[in-house]
Amino acid sequence: MANSVAQRPISDARIGRWLEELAESDGNPGGGAAAALMLAAAAALMSMSGGYVSASGTAQSELTGLLARAKQLRLDALAMADRDARASADFGVAYAQPASEQRDRRLAQACLQAAKSSAALGALATTALDDLRWLSQQAKPQLVADVATALGMLSAVLQAASSNLRYDLSQLASGPAQVKHAGLWDTAASLDRAMQYAGELAARIDAGIKR
Repeated sequence: MANSVAQRPISDARIGRWLEELAESDGNPGGGAAAALMLAAAAALMSMSGGYVSASGTAQSELTGLLARAKQLRLDALAMADRDARASADFGVAYAQPASEQRDRRLAQACLQAAKSSAALGALATTALDDLRWLSQQAKPQLVADVATALGMLSAVLQAASSNLRYDLSQLASGPAQVKHAGLWDTAASLDRAMQYAGELAARIDAGIKR
C-alpha cells in the first residue's frame, strides 16, 4: 500500500512526516526522491545566499537571473522528487509480482523509467554548477560556507543520480541494452564529469576561506 505522504506532492507534506515515510521499508519514497529533495534544499540555499549579494550593472542582471533560476530549480526538484517516488512505486509493484514473462517486461519498463528519472535529476543538478561558481565569487564572506554547503549537497545529488542510473541500466539486459540506451550511459558519463567539476570548485572555495 502506498504511503499517505507519497500520494500527494512533497511540497504539500511536512518534512518530518515525509522523512518518517522515507525511513520505512517501503521504497516509496526512496533514494532518488531523497536526492531530489536535497537538490531543492541546495537551490533554497542558493536563493538565500544570493539574496545577500550586493550587485549593480551587469552583476545585478546576472544576480537577477540566478535568483530566478534558483527558484525554478527548487520547484523543479520538488516535482522531480514526486516523479521519482512514482517510478520507485512502479518498480515495487512489478517486483512483487510472481515470476513470469509479464513480470520481466514490467520490471524492465520500470527500470527504464527509473533510469530516465535518475538521468533527468542529474541533468537538472548540473544546471546549478555555474551559478554556484558565480555565487562563490560574489557571496559575502560570512555566507561562503552556505554556498559550500549547497555545493556539497549538489555533489551528493550528482553521485546519487549517477549511482541510481547505472544500477537501473545494469538491471536491463546487458550488451544490446547498452547500445539501445546509449544516451543514458552517456548521461552517466557526463555526471561523472560534473562531479569532477564540483569537486574542483569545492576545493577552490575551501582554499579561499581564511584560516
